Amino acid sequence: MVWMLLIGVLVLVLLYILWQMELIGKTNKSLQIKLQQREQELLRMQQAVFQLAEQQKMLLEQRLGKLAEPRLNKQEMAAIQLLCQLLPLVTRESCSKAVPAQQTIKLYLRQHKTLEFGQLELMMVKHSRLTILWQNNSLISYLQLCTVAVALAEETQAQLNSA
Repeated sequence: MVWMLLIGVLVLVLLYILWQMELIGKTNKSLQIKLQQREQELLRMQQAVFQLAEQQKMLLEQRLGKLAEPRLNKQEMAAIQLLCQLLPLVTRESCSKAVPAQQTIKLYLRQHKTLEFGQLELMMVKHSRLTILWQNNSLISYLQLCTVAVALAEETQAQLNSA
C-alpha cells in the first residue's frame, strides 16, 4: 500500500513537472517570436537612421558648398568637411557596434590618412562651441557637432560678408 501511494505521488510530481515544462516551452516560443519582431523593428530603425544620416550629410555638404571664401583656415574647413563626410560611417558604427564616434574617426584617419587626428582635436579645443560636443563622444553629440561646425563656418562667412 505504501509503495502504491509513493508511486502515485511520484506520478503526480512527474505530471506536474511535465505541465510546467509545457508552460515554459509555450512562454519560450512567445518570447522568441517577440524577440524576432524586436530584431526586425531594430533593423528597420537602423535603416531609417542610416538614411537620415546620409541625408544630413548631403544637407551639411550643400551648406558648406555654398560658402565662397570662409574665414576658417583650410585645415579647419577640411576637418569640417571630413566630419560631415563621416556622418554615415559614425552612425553605422555607433548603431550596429556601439563604437564611440572618436574611435571610428581615429580608425578612419589611420586607414585613409586624410587628416591628423590631432589637428581635428586642436580645432575642437580652439572653438569652444565644439569642445563639449566633441568631449561627449556620443552619436547625438556627433550629429550636433557636425551641425554646429557647419554653422561656425557659415557664421565666419557672414561676418566676412558684413565687414
